[in-house]
Parts: sequence; structure tokens; C-alpha cells
Amino acid sequence: MRKVFYLIIVGLSLPLFIQAQMLNMSSNLPRKGDRLIKHQVTPCEPGKKGHQQIWDFSKVNLQEANYELTYTEQGTDTIIGTEHRTMYYYHASGDSLFCIGYENPTTFITYQKPELLFAFPVFQGSSVTDYFDASGNYCDQLNIRLRGKSRVTADASGMLILPEGDTLRKVLRICTHRQIHQKMTRKEVIPDSLGHTPFILDCDSIEYLLAGDSIHLETETWRWYADGYRYPVFETVKSTAYKFGKVYEHFTTSFVYLPDEQYYDLPYDTDNQERRDLIADEQHDREWKDADKNTGDIRSDQVIDYSYGIGSDDNLYITYELKQLGEVFLTLFNLQGRQLTTIQRSNQSTGNYRETISMNGYPKGEYILRITVGKKVYAEKIIRG
Repeated sequence: MRKVFYLIIVGLSLPLFIQAQMLNMSSNLPRKGDRLIKHQVTPCEPGKKGHQQIWDFSKVNLQEANYELTYTEQGTDTIIGTEHRTMYYYHASGDSLFCIGYENPTTFITYQKPELLFAFPVFQGSSVTDYFDASGNYCDQLNIRLRGKSRVTADASGMLILPEGDTLRKVLRICTHRQIHQKMTRKEVIPDSLGHTPFILDCDSIEYLLAGDSIHLETETWRWYADGYRYPVFETVKSTAYKFGKVYEHFTTSFVYLPDEQYYDLPYDTDNQERRDLIADEQHDREWKDADKNTGDIRSDQVIDYSYGIGSDDNLYITYELKQLGEVFLTLFNLQGRQLTTIQRSNQSTGNYRETISMNGYPKGEYILRITVGKKVYAEKIIRG
């Protein structure tokens, strides 16, 4: 019987659980046919744990080393992820995703007890610990036996700023901590009798090896998942060796998966497209609420009712109710009378409308908004502070 330990933060109310960023199988499993580019960037520290974190990666530098990550299907239930000349074999079972093996030009590994990668759903505070056991060979000259323990924890959430300046607001960070004991023997030496007898996972033996042997490896991988995207948007990997009580850091590296590339290059990802549409609607509502805080006087007569205001994003928002069929012009001028922008809506029927005028790039000061409905003209002073 495999030992799997779940640690879930208690006290989460149902509304918070529903609204928080959460990973699930339909939106976050790898899919056959998907292709991504991992852009290597300046190595980044993962930062603190907890809620409402801000990860500012805007100043990291994109490097020349980019890696293509592709997913193909093998049979009916195995997905192969290929990157940097290595093929990883994944298998989904029940609510979990496992790694069942990997291979490259020098190494071939098969798991007798697969490594647990995710137990869905994943949300802030959830954690799962499991053990794995694998064997294989190196250059067809050495036998390899890998045993270890992994802990996957959703340890932080918040807002992330990408190198190109994009800000993602609903972001969940997943930390995977792997402890690995590796044993290598010459090919002519008969390896442990895996496969000759029914395999039984010995968790106590793995714990003993990790605690008592003079050498073991550890890797920590932090992946940042944004709401509405199937794959991570940022990743940092740190590898460390423990030898005879001393710590040796192998490497730390970071990658960015640009959201625009995921948006355009991943076909028919309807689950995440719906999430992105919902996020856009929520953002639009927030902007309108910000504008309402700074709204000007509401003008009302027999032709039109309207209100206006500048939001925190430097956009001018105008909402109006048209009471008769007609043509509407919204025009913004500076105090010198120069026309900056205009919106024309022809043959509008009666009803409620919203319009947005970007003031980004305009200096602080006073402006004139002119609203023309048929033969009626209204003018309002706008102050951009």
C-alpha cells in the first residue's frame, strides 16, 4: 500500500476556495500536440511563501538559450514531453499525474513506483508527499537505481510581473522538493531483483537511505501558474548535492513561458480561454469601479444621461443611457483646443453604453470632454491628476 500524505490548510471558507486560483485536470494537464518555448532568463530567487505575494521579474534578462517543449501521445494513456533531448513519459490516473520514466541519448529510466507530480485539485496550502523507485542504465554500461521522496506544495499566491512588463494577478506557485538517492553499479553486476519478484515499495528503506547515506541529491522546482493558462508562466530550478555533510550547489536556472505564446500557439484550449475571458471581464469591472470613485457630475436630460471618470489605469470611462435614436460623438480636447481623440457611434438605438478613452501618455492637467448627441452638445472639464 503506497503511503501518500496530504496536508491541507483548514479554515478556508467556501467562497474563498471557489474564487482563488486553483489547478485542475481539465485546465492544467499536458495535452498531445501542444508546443511551448522555454526562454532561459537570469536565475531568480523564488521569494517568500504565503498569500498576496508580488513577484517582480520585469528586470530579468532574456538569454539566448531557448528550449522547445513538445507533447505527443503514446498509446491511449501516455503523454511524452520532450525537451532538451530528453523524453519524459507521463501517465494520468484518477486525480493524479505521474512520471513513469524518461530517456535521453545517455540514460534510460523506468519507474517501478511512478513519481507523483500532481494530485488535483491544487490550491493554496495544499501539499502531497509521496515516494518513488526507479531503475535503468547509463550509456548501457552502468546500472542505475533511483529511490526518493517528493513533496509538492502550493506554497504561495499573488501577482507576477513578467520581463515584457505584463502583469498577471491570479498566480499560484507550486514548489516541488525532491530528495534522490542514486546507486550505480557496473553492467555485469546483477542489479537488485526488480521484476523477478512482485514489487513492494519500501518507504522506510527510502527514508533510511536519504537520512543515512553519505551522498544524496535534492532538487527544488518552483513553477508559477497564472489563471487561464495551462502551463506555468515562470519556472526556477535549483539542484543541490549533499556529500559527507557538505552542501554543493549544482546549478540554479530560470525560464519564462511567455503568455502571448501560450495564447496564440496552443490550439483549442477552450477551458483556459473561458477563464481568460472571465478574468478580462473582472478586470473591466474593476476599472469601472475605480472610475466611479472619481466620477464627475452626472448629467441627465431628455436626450441622454451620462457619467464619466478617470480610472487608476489612466483610462477615461464614459457610461451613458441614450434616450432616443441618434448619432453620438465623444471627443477629447486639451485646453489649447487641439482634438486628441474622438469616438463616433452612428445610428445608436436607445439603451445603455460604455466607452473608454485611453489617456496614457497625456500629461497631468485639465482636458475638455465634448459629448454630441444629434444637435445637442455637452462639455465637461476632465482633470487628470
